[in-house]
Amino acid sequence: MTHYVLLGVVGLILLRGLTSGRDAYGAFLRGAKQGMLSAVGLLPALCGMLLLLRLMSASGLTRIMAEFASPLLEKISMPKEVTPMLLLRPLTGSGSIAALQEIIRQCGPDSRAASIASVLAGSSETILYTLTVYAAAAGVKKVPGALAASLVGCAASVAVALMLSH
Repeated sequence: MTHYVLLGVVGLILLRGLTSGRDAYGAFLRGAKQGMLSAVGLLPALCGMLLLLRLMSASGLTRIMAEFASPLLEKISMPKEVTPMLLLRPLTGSGSIAALQEIIRQCGPDSRAASIASVLAGSSETILYTLTVYAAAAGVKKVPGALAASLVGCAASVAVALMLSH
């Protein structure tokens, strides 16, 4: 059914373009060109972020950070198995989902750790990735306010995850 809806929407867009009296194909090409230029402008920021993530992983920094943070997180009843997920979530969506899969594999899908990690995955954002992409696209040089607000939101998702898991 959804493929018919999608086909209908595409048909309506094409029909509107044909009946508007404007150069719809030219507008499409201008928009595609602008999109490609935006994508090229984002590449340096994305490359830097991906390099950072690979360096953290290859050097063992993520593991070291998890070991360092575990005692503090245990004080707020965060299972130690969730620590890598919690550290990766603000940085990378795919890395945090891989950590979630590992938590579910190790602890089981009905475990407290899996429940907390699942709520974190669904209620938090890849803060640094998102700020990198949007700030680079908008040409923003100073992002401390957005970063602080995003970190508060991440802390709220941790609190909700812990509350829902008891």
